[in-house]
Amino acid sequence: MVFNWWKRRSRKRLLRRPVPKDWESIAANAIPWFDAWDNGTRGKFLNDLRIFVAEKAWEGCDGLEVNDDMKVVVGAQAAMMLAGVEDYYFDGVRTILLYPRPFWRKTRHGLIVGDDVLSGEAWHRGPIVLSWSDVIEDWEGHNVVVHELAHHLDGLDGDISGVPILGNRVAQERWEEIAARTFRQLNDDLAAGRETFLDPYAATHRAELLAVACESFFELPVELKDHHDDLFACLVDLFQIDPSRWADR
Repeated sequence: MVFNWWKRRSRKRLLRRPVPKDWESIAANAIPWFDAWDNGTRGKFLNDLRIFVAEKAWEGCDGLEVNDDMKVVVGAQAAMMLAGVEDYYFDGVRTILLYPRPFWRKTRHGLIVGDDVLSGEAWHRGPIVLSWSDVIEDWEGHNVVVHELAHHLDGLDGDISGVPILGNRVAQERWEEIAARTFRQLNDDLAAGRETFLDPYAATHRAELLAVACESFFELPVELKDHHDDLFACLVDLFQIDPSRWADR
């Protein structure tokens, strides 16, 4: 209780200060929808951005020096995801680790151990790990920050399984049914050599379906709605926002 009071007080004190110089322009360059937002959405976004940047521990890896501009670019993606959410700032994420480029990890698949090169990682009750070169890479429909933070949201129930926590039982069951059907169809399409809208990586695991769908939700909302309207509606329930309306503006 005392900790929550202190955190609320600290946030209020932070938001009484002016937005740091150049932060708004950096965020606008990082978020394609910034100019489409109304003043209320834009103001909430900037407040969420400031809280996210201030409350995370930022660490550079492999010699990378993390500056404020880099924090704003990463934080802007997080704040975009919070556009419809009140009083939440990815509180379970305490540390952001930034590598200069994709990084190697020893992975275990059953009894097979191999090396993978990764653009990002999300650990349950642990840090978000990102490749800076992938954060700033302009890949249509891809967003490594959104992808890894989606994994974090997925793991809030203790299990990164592709089943996020939704507001009620009906929405939860609807997500599970639609996600399972989409996952099966995606794998069937790929096996048959048919082109898919969602990145094929979504077919590797239900958790990756959620993360990839979240990328499309915020990067290509109109296209996701056209190809997977039921999945899109579930993500509207999850994030309490409809980004396709931003595109309409």
